[in-house]
Amino acid sequence: MSEEYKWFLKDAVVDTGMCTMCGACAAVCPYEIIEFDENGPKLKDECYRNGQGACKDVCQRVMTDAARISMNVFNFKSLPPTPVGQYQKIVSARATDAEIAGKGQDGGAVTALLGYCFDNGLIDGAVTTAGFTKPDSCIVASKEELMDTQGAKYSAVPVMAALRQNDAEMKNVAMVGVPCQTYGTRRTQFFTGLNVHPVEVGMDGEKANIPNIPYTIGLFCMENFNYEKLSNYMESIGIDLNKVRKYSIHLDEMIVTTDDGEIEISLKDIKDCVWDGCRICRDAVSKVADISAGHVGSSTGWTTLIARNAKGLELLEAAEKAGYIETIDDVDISMLEDFAAIKMKKFRKELDNRLEDGKKVNFYWVRDYPGVRPEVNGTNFVKIKTNSGIAQHDYIARVAELAEKYGDGSLELTTRKSVEIQGVKGENVDDLMADVYGSGLKTIGMGYANACPGMDYCPEGLVTTKDLANEITMQFAQKLTPHKMKVGVAGCPNSCVRAESNDIGIVGQLRPKIDTEKCTGCGRCTELCKLNAITVTAGKAVIDRDLCINCGWCVRGCPHEAAVEDEVGYSVWIGGNDARRPTNGVLLKAFCTKEEIPALIDKIGKTFVKYRTKPGKERLGNIIELVGQGQFISEVLND
Repeated sequence: MSEEYKWFLKDAVVDTGMCTMCGACAAVCPYEIIEFDENGPKLKDECYRNGQGACKDVCQRVMTDAARISMNVFNFKSLPPTPVGQYQKIVSARATDAEIAGKGQDGGAVTALLGYCFDNGLIDGAVTTAGFTKPDSCIVASKEELMDTQGAKYSAVPVMAALRQNDAEMKNVAMVGVPCQTYGTRRTQFFTGLNVHPVEVGMDGEKANIPNIPYTIGLFCMENFNYEKLSNYMESIGIDLNKVRKYSIHLDEMIVTTDDGEIEISLKDIKDCVWDGCRICRDAVSKVADISAGHVGSSTGWTTLIARNAKGLELLEAAEKAGYIETIDDVDISMLEDFAAIKMKKFRKELDNRLEDGKKVNFYWVRDYPGVRPEVNGTNFVKIKTNSGIAQHDYIARVAELAEKYGDGSLELTTRKSVEIQGVKGENVDDLMADVYGSGLKTIGMGYANACPGMDYCPEGLVTTKDLANEITMQFAQKLTPHKMKVGVAGCPNSCVRAESNDIGIVGQLRPKIDTEKCTGCGRCTELCKLNAITVTAGKAVIDRDLCINCGWCVRGCPHEAAVEDEVGYSVWIGGNDARRPTNGVLLKAFCTKEEIPALIDKIGKTFVKYRTKPGKERLGNIIELVGQGQFISEVLND
């Protein structure tokens, strides 16, 4: 018996029947000590990190983190989850090349898309599955090699592990895989942003040589099969595996095409061959791919293609324009929705069975929703957005109802002015979030702009704050999280929200001036000024601009209306934080208009990303110190 090494994923994912064999763990391991057999992945040598390294970070069965993945996939314009997922265009497509269409699955559209990429230098290789007798993952380096791998295999194969076969010549490699493999791909792509620390480096400087992945094409999938079990079953009914040329699944049958003809197998007869991890899968249509592909919703001989983001749409339209594929608008979207719903129904049944049997379940999907986070005791909290602290009574009442129905009945009012439902069990998250969206409640992850009451509520407020904070939240909540970017909006220099201690602080200010015709030198303004910035000289009030903080108290309190408003606006401070390495904010620009602020924030974020080298370890203030205040401010204001 081989030696068992300590490995987090073995205990949490593999032995619990959650692993999907996506292969992401092997792709990122710098030591190349993860291998696969018919039971899934295992360590073939002792891990220097005691089995808790990058493999744990990229495993999509530890956490998909789809809400944050979607920010990247959809260019920070991600929408709440739906059965079919977010997309820009859905068409039926097939390859125009007769050979590709004939050999391919449902019209060969995926092969044609990749062929276009090869011919136009968009990719140097593509990771896919090859072989019917014994399917395995591989990297193909040409359109000709790609055609030899056409067709679905329906066996659980660690597709991403093939990335380790990559050589220095392959800079851009496309990924083709089923839903679980697309999540593994995305976790690997966005590793530093999701896990907020650098990719693992080995004891002797070893690194996983992962190429750039310009395109991720996800395949529809209801379930995959354990190769050994499926092969044994087919051999038991007289199928010669060496003669198999194609597999396809339609409705409730697997159709096996061999040299001797077609054999139809009821899916009920091979249900025991389904890979364990597939039984608790939720995604049938590869929701986080650039393009998703499958037969559901299209006529025989056509592939349903879902262009999910701008990149996917551009590829689809370019391939059609170049004559690689032809498309028609003839997709039955209701069939797609039914297909996705069946997958979720199967998932729910499996989840209930596992919980009823007392099996360990890793609730890997809870962060498919923004604003949901695990708690230390195994439950979750769900963050409900307010309008920067303002909410109607019926809104809060509904939140309280959901807390009682799905949580432990408790709510937390956060420092960022959201309301968190506490103690939500993993099995209740889907139902809770359906009620959240159905009730008109809003949820949000990081990037929530905080604001004091401002002039709409507070007598000392100089500017509006709530509306501005809400606008900033909707524009930048997702975009300004390359790791973390907190925004605070204060209505006056009292700065009750400690705006200058935020990464971006916005403070209302009023520059006063003295109308010497009206000033009597009574001294009331000197009594009100907390900074001793006003003196009475020769019977007139005089403002020391070096001491004045533009709070406007003198204007509000002058009994003769001699202290008057000269200018009102917002000052913008950058670089503050009270985190692990606290920094003080510095003034970027004074007396901005409300309209100027979004463009300023956008430029601040871009300049931060330009100089950031250690995601998760550097906040804006750290980067400003690194670059220099003058240089950073100059780039933001002048470039």
